[in-house]
Amino acid sequence: MTSLPGMARQRRRLLVRAASLGVAGLLPPALDDAPGERYRRGAAAGIGGGVVPPTTVSLADYGGAPGAGAARLVEAFQRAFAALARADGGTLLVPAGVYDFGRQRHAATIILCRGLHDIAISAYGAMFMATTTANVMPTLFYFFNFRNITIAGASFTDPGFSPWIDWRGMHCVGLQADRASSGFALVDCFAERVVSVLASHNHVGSRHYLSNIRVQAEVHHAYYGVGASFLRENIGVELDCHNVRRAFIASSIRNADIVIRADSTAAWPGSNGLVALIAPGASMGDVENVRVHVDLAGAGRYAGVVHFYHQGPEARGRMRHIDATVNLYNVDSAASLFLFDHEVDRIEPTTARTWDQIALRGAIVGRFAGRIVSNPSRAMSPGTVYLDYNLAQRQDPTRLGAGFRIRPAPQRGNRS
Repeated sequence: MTSLPGMARQRRRLLVRAASLGVAGLLPPALDDAPGERYRRGAAAGIGGGVVPPTTVSLADYGGAPGAGAARLVEAFQRAFAALARADGGTLLVPAGVYDFGRQRHAATIILCRGLHDIAISAYGAMFMATTTANVMPTLFYFFNFRNITIAGASFTDPGFSPWIDWRGMHCVGLQADRASSGFALVDCFAERVVSVLASHNHVGSRHYLSNIRVQAEVHHAYYGVGASFLRENIGVELDCHNVRRAFIASSIRNADIVIRADSTAAWPGSNGLVALIAPGASMGDVENVRVHVDLAGAGRYAGVVHFYHQGPEARGRMRHIDATVNLYNVDSAASLFLFDHEVDRIEPTTARTWDQIALRGAIVGRFAGRIVSNPSRAMSPGTVYLDYNLAQRQDPTRLGAGFRIRPAPQRGNRS
């Protein structure tokens, strides 16, 4: 995917690259609070790899210019989308500048994008802003039933955001569908002081409808990076996060590849998990076929870096075929790398749910006083969870639950 400029980004990429070479090669990510690359840089009319028809329109042609009022901006987007719909798709150019959608006191959809297809929004140099003034979560762009939509180069911010108790702020993009919807990409985007850069709002009755979702973004000072529900297949998320409470949280997700590079400071609130995989029960959807890779530095105020989280009273349900890698560099406060539990009204001491065919991998450099695995809900019918040998050496094996297996150290070949 497209690499982004900026020293902090370069140093985080060094961490990722070094991790593949072994523990000794790990380098520290940047931990400063300097602002990110707020305005994305890319070729004029860049569309992040989207493939759409050749028609191109500019938001400015419909009255959408930096400094225009919120109502006029909404109307400009609606007219531009209507023009592209009549042309059977194309590219919407958003000129550089700040687009202020005003003060938001309600959990409203600001721009409803219904039934759009084959459209790319090129927004390099554009900043979309709304200011939340109550404990609500408005959504700026809300795509309902879609096909082949790309947003490239956009930046988002909400000066009214708060990550604390009664948290509030803007969802940059929302997705929902009541019929099969496939092909949505956020590419080379930036968000700061928001609830999430992307949230899906599907529910159990529409859990099979969203697929082929790709997110590549940088997120600073946020509650979520991506909050996802009932995504079906071909899900790819790559986030660089600084001070984000939950980089990725997903209910009933399947067939996904999640890459998170994160750092945090002690002043920023944490959560149960930087990455949370939620299984609400068999009738609502299991979690299956997911790869997670996390590189984390800094305060790390998480109960678990990756949280395998069964929820709800239903007895049946499982997580299986999951490969989770966590690499740490001087993480001060994380309680565990991997957290396994089942919560109904409280954390249950035992569970009929299963975790099966799960591989736990990673490396630790520098400070870390937490546990490798925390398993407060013991499975009564356990599957198999494999823990790599190098991580198992840092934890008493008697404190692992039933079903946990230590994968042997690789055998070195004899030298002649």
